[in-house]
Amino acid sequence: MPVAAGVAGLLVCAVAPAQAAPSHQGGVHFGWIQYNGAGADNGSLASRNSEYVQIHNGTRYAVQLKGYKVRDKAGWTYTFRALSLGAGKTVTLRTGSGRNTAANVHWDHRYKGRAAYVWNNSGTETATLLNAAGRRVDSCTWKGKGERTKAENVNCH
Repeated sequence: MPVAAGVAGLLVCAVAPAQAAPSHQGGVHFGWIQYNGAGADNGSLASRNSEYVQIHNGTRYAVQLKGYKVRDKAGWTYTFRALSLGAGKTVTLRTGSGRNTAANVHWDHRYKGRAAYVWNNSGTETATLLNAAGRRVDSCTWKGKGERTKAENVNCH
C-alpha cells in the first residue's frame, strides 16, 4: 500500500506542471512573431512578407477564424475571412500580399494608398488577438532592437 501511495504521489507531481501552463496554450493563441525581417525594410513584397504572425490552434477541434482580429498597438487591424484552422494547426499571417491558403494568409497592409509594414522593429510593440465576439484571447508584447542585418522574432507561446 505505501508503494502505491508513493507512485500516486509521483503521478500527481508529474501532472501538476502541465496544469499550470498559461491558459492560452490550450486555445487559439500566438506562436512565433517575426516583427523584423532580415535586411533593410526596402518595401519589396519579399521584405513585407518576411514580417509575420503565427496563430496556433491548441485545441482538439477545428476553429473557425472568421471575424477573429489581429491588432498592433497603433490600432492596425487584420480581420480574418472564413478560415477553418484545424486542431493543432498553425496559420501564418504575413504583412505583404499573396495567394491565401490554409497555411498562409496575407494582410496586404496599405497606408495612405501604399504598401506598408505593420510591426515596429524597435521599441515596445504588442500584438493582440481578438475572437469573433471581440474578446481578447491572447496578446504578446516585445521590445525590438531594430537590427538591420538579421531577422528579429519572438516566441509568444
